[in-house]
Amino acid sequence: MQRIASWERGFRVWHYTVSYSQLLLRSVNIEGEESRIDILFSNVERMNIVCDFETLSIDKLGASEARSDFGLDIPHSATGQVFLLNHGDAYIQGTHCEWHEDLGGPRSPSRFGPLRGVE
Repeated sequence: MQRIASWERGFRVWHYTVSYSQLLLRSVNIEGEESRIDILFSNVERMNIVCDFETLSIDKLGASEARSDFGLDIPHSATGQVFLLNHGDAYIQGTHCEWHEDLGGPRSPSRFGPLRGVE
């Protein structure tokens, strides 16, 4: 397991699109934070998440490790990685996880391009 990111701030599910299998989590610059952070998960095949996170840590691990060490229901035919959120409180199985921090607000366009329904 490899820690790839961690933040001591709130995030929420901002957007999910079935057609491109993309999930966007966003931390908006409110409550004393000066910046906005967007996290994009791509080629999402499976997820078990909540809508809001008070803090967020992301660990990356392989499907076999997710099955054996965390008992996650990841099929043997799974592709990509498993991204464990907050030490196993939630997870996302997909191929990519990337993030971007900027000074945008809740209505500013995402750096990750036009996402249907997201400004």
